[in-house]
Parts: sequence; structure tokens; C-alpha cells
Amino acid sequence: MQSYEGKIRKVGLVKGRHPLPVEQYLIEQEAVEFSQAHRLAYDAMLKLIDSTEHNAVIQLYITGLTRCTLGAIAAFQKRAGNCTVGGDRTSLRVMEIWEYNTQTGEYETAVAFAHGAQPNDTGVFEYGFTESLLRV
Repeated sequence: MQSYEGKIRKVGLVKGRHPLPVEQYLIEQEAVEFSQAHRLAYDAMLKLIDSTEHNAVIQLYITGLTRCTLGAIAAFQKRAGNCTVGGDRTSLRVMEIWEYNTQTGEYETAVAFAHGAQPNDTGVFEYGFTESLLRV
């Protein structure tokens, strides 16, 4: 498994759906309207990213609300091109998706998303949003 430097923030997707081993929740309200779920998670993730230091790992514990999960991922992706640190123009933040495995009774992660920037052939940084499989 790849390791990351920096602070780890354990965040639950929606408060009150399941007991989660987290420090805070992305969405504090327990009832989420289907039509608002994506936008609510999207806006909440933007705020979380803005309050998270560079070189940090956000461990997002998802709870089965697909629209909320997709909204959170979309917001993380959007911020990939807007974050800079030092001269390399990348925030070095990682978001891991954690899911409950009913067979083992534990939370596991298999997918992580990372902010990144790489210089192209002309030396201009191109921002990327990468997905990496951490466990097979």
C-alpha cells in the first residue's frame, strides 16, 4: 500500500447513518433530500478542502449514498487545479474512500484520489486528478 506524508483527517459522509470511526462529518444533517444530495456533498467537500492543510490525507468513510459520494469526489477533483504549494503548484492532498466490509466487519480502503501537477513538455504545469488502486 502506498503511504502518504502529512495529517490524516477521518471524515464521515453523512452523520447519523452508521457509526463511523471519524472525527467529523462532511454532512452534519441526518436527512438528505435526494435532489439536493450531490450539491450538499459537493459544497461541503469544497469547504473541507479549504480548511485542510496541504500534504494531508482525507479519509472519507462513505455510507451508501451514491449521490453524496459522487458530489464529494467531484469537489475534490475541482480543487485539483486550484491548489498551489511552493513552486510545484500541487496541494499534495489525498482523499481515500473507506467502505465497510461486511465479511470482515472492518472498514477498508481500495481507492484514493490525489491532487497533482506535472510539467508538460513546455514546462507548464498541467493539473491532474489521479486515481490509484491501493489494495487489490
